[in-house]
Amino acid sequence: MKKKFLYIVTLICGLFFTTSCEDMLDTKSLSTDNLEYLCSNPTDTRKMIAHVYSFFCEDTYTSRMSTNWMQNTDVEIGFITKAQVAVADRRSVWGLDMKQFSDIKNCWDNSLKAIDFANQCIEGIENSAMYLEGNKDMKQLHGEAYCLRAYWYWLMCNFWADVPYATTPTTKDNMHNDPRTDKNIIYSQCIQDLINVEEEMMWSNDMTVEYMNREFALGFIVKLAMFRAGYSMQADGTMARCTQTGEEYTINYIDENGASQTASSADDYYKVAKAYALKLIKLKDRSLETNFKTIFDNEINGCNPANGDVLFEMGFVPNSGGDIGWCHGLSVVASSRGAGTSYTNLTPYYACSFDKQDQRLNVTCVNYRWLNDNKQGACDVWGIQPAKWCRMDMTNTTVKDKGTGINWPILRYADVLLLLAEADNEINNGPTQIAKEMLQRVRERAFIKASNKDEMVTNYINKLSNYNDFRTAIIKERAWEFGGENIRKFDLIRWNYYSNAIVNTIDWMRNVAINYQQLDEVNGELIYNKNKDIEDLGIAPRLYYNYKNGVLEFENNYFTYRNQSSSPYNTAETLKDDDIKSSNATFDGLKYINFVESLISVSNKDPETNQPYGTDENGNEIKKGIVQERVLYSWHGLTDGALITGTEDISSLRNKVTPYVFPIPTDRVISSNGVLSNDGYSIRNK
Repeated sequence: MKKKFLYIVTLICGLFFTTSCEDMLDTKSLSTDNLEYLCSNPTDTRKMIAHVYSFFCEDTYTSRMSTNWMQNTDVEIGFITKAQVAVADRRSVWGLDMKQFSDIKNCWDNSLKAIDFANQCIEGIENSAMYLEGNKDMKQLHGEAYCLRAYWYWLMCNFWADVPYATTPTTKDNMHNDPRTDKNIIYSQCIQDLINVEEEMMWSNDMTVEYMNREFALGFIVKLAMFRAGYSMQADGTMARCTQTGEEYTINYIDENGASQTASSADDYYKVAKAYALKLIKLKDRSLETNFKTIFDNEINGCNPANGDVLFEMGFVPNSGGDIGWCHGLSVVASSRGAGTSYTNLTPYYACSFDKQDQRLNVTCVNYRWLNDNKQGACDVWGIQPAKWCRMDMTNTTVKDKGTGINWPILRYADVLLLLAEADNEINNGPTQIAKEMLQRVRERAFIKASNKDEMVTNYINKLSNYNDFRTAIIKERAWEFGGENIRKFDLIRWNYYSNAIVNTIDWMRNVAINYQQLDEVNGELIYNKNKDIEDLGIAPRLYYNYKNGVLEFENNYFTYRNQSSSPYNTAETLKDDDIKSSNATFDGLKYINFVESLISVSNKDPETNQPYGTDENGNEIKKGIVQERVLYSWHGLTDGALITGTEDISSLRNKVTPYVFPIPTDRVISSNGVLSNDGYSIRNK
């Protein structure tokens, strides 16, 4: 990045400007003259801005920073084994025990390049005559440049904590060998920037949701303010809210009553979030799409409409950009629409947390994948699929495996509504009517067809009378609403709830498996007890299904217990994918796939020595339960040393910091000549 960067490369992805989502790129090489010339008119300036967007089409974003690096949480998960923790690749990232490898360097470099190019655009636009004369298109592009810079800095701060901060382009005279800057300064400055430019931007109905628009600017002010108000990793490795209140941490804004205000403390920024959420609602409110799946179907085959659920989504072109449906989304082994295997799955703890009448459940979580155009295969507990996007729903049959063109949601209106509810609860130490109304709007859509809608919406919200209950409800609601959209990790960080979420997930998986596998804890071991009663926890140990015409029809759901020793479940069989793919048979008869029972395996032999455990004093064969490695090691950065067999009490981990911060690439630390280091920040592998 340490060079003058004053040129446009051939753009690598398609971006859109019309509401019909037509590809508008002109990929002719631009002049390498000065910035004032390059940003002298809307046509050339659009090409400059398009290059900043093009960094979203690199693997560093599509397959890393937006998808595969947003794990492991209580929602999104990439299960790993003990051996995989030690490997320096995406799996060590999932296990929160990340090590130095090339992807980290590439993401660091590309993020800074995107920021530097945004800085070039800002400088060029602000010196252009057309912008200074008030040209509306130039003002829009000016706002986009600030939004893009803010978004990339937000990503960097969430992955690397405090990062170098620059608001001017790199030049031969200023190579920007900058030290780490407190992320709270960066958040504050980015918020002020967006406050300053949002009024000059266009609404989505004047352009598209595939460009950063005024709705996004307002909504992103809300999100940034919540991060500025929340917790983050400090240089000493602790989690804390910002306590600084100096000039660099202060912004000026107009509140919802039209009064001039100053925000300086962390608590002040909850008020900023509330003010700009209310401003967006006042100026550009919209109803939520009643069919939840429609949001994602729109992204699969085009884009979401203006004034809809999505404020901004990353616009991709088939065969040119986007990895949704390739490495994220419902898996497809082979089909006429290409193939893709999701690296992201969802935890059973999360899937079973839904109410069965919540329409978001079946849109978000499924236990099957497509084997080919006409056949599905069942997925066990390790393969709960994020089903919002699937390449099988594409109308385009000429798409390559990678580069699906499926759009990716960056900010949805429901996000802003829930952030407003959360901010109001924080400001008032409990929810006011505004907070409850915002939560109700989101839940109304979720339970629009529920037979017990009043109970799940109105009565549910009325019971949330105090700060803690409402905060807990927001934590849960954001999980249900945004599962698979990969914002959970950053939410957990700003809430300082990451470690709690991990412990909750592990404890739940262990306890439900112990129950359904009839195990007793004896001296640190799990011993099978055939006489132990199984409690119906409202969770399915197995999922039963019939296989008809290549499609799975599930006989029970996540919440329905079936006694596997009774008919017809005692004769149900498993069905392997290879059998399905190699035969045209109908496979009559009830089938099953292991679900929560397989979180712990039960055997009469020691898995290390393969020797029988023997018999007990009554002559009964001894069987023991072994917690699966994927439960023990998938959050290894936090659980290392505390979770060995799976029987340990890990409640103390709730007070331990989850090590989520990435190391700065070694090459960049060395080339900084002592300016940068990986000291502190709870970084495990420097």
